[in-house]
Amino acid sequence: MYYVILDSEKYPLSILHEDQYFQWYNPMKRDHRVEFRGSMNQCYSYVSRREQNPQHPLI
Repeated sequence: MYYVILDSEKYPLSILHEDQYFQWYNPMKRDHRVEFRGSMNQCYSYVSRREQNPQHPLI
């Protein structure tokens, strides 16, 4: 499982494997937002769709 993470509006979306996600982030803290969960290919597709449609708000 991979996660697409939004740290803040200043930084681009990040794609992390679930092992990396749990090393870097605490799901109980509200310092980030999980935008999408899925396979690596699904996450890359999600990010590319978001980049192609920039008028869509991140939040």
